[in-house]
Amino acid sequence: MRLLSESVIQPLPPNDGRDWDCQCARCGSSADWRECDMCGGDGVDGHDCGEDCCMCRYPEDNVRCDYCRGYGGDYSCMSSPEYCEENPLVGRGEVERGKIEWFTFEEKR
Repeated sequence: MRLLSESVIQPLPPNDGRDWDCQCARCGSSADWRECDMCGGDGVDGHDCGEDCCMCRYPEDNVRCDYCRGYGGDYSCMSSPEYCEENPLVGRGEVERGKIEWFTFEEKR
């Protein structure tokens, strides 16, 4: 039996119910989740209730974080910038550092 893999290069895994793993799309090194420094990982930064003068008794953050686009963080290459730049995978010399490749061996449901 031959297992076929599927892969995509994008910031987050496809939301299709399958189990996806990731690596650096340039050098193939492991990738790990980094929490957003601006919002603390919850994806929101600031409060806006739509009023010019907020009268909310206990305002909760509800404005999407501009830095992480509301995701709460991102995945990044675990190798040093120097290693990643100098050791691209075959055919990946044009892929910029920081791009994440998601892959799975599960069949589409």
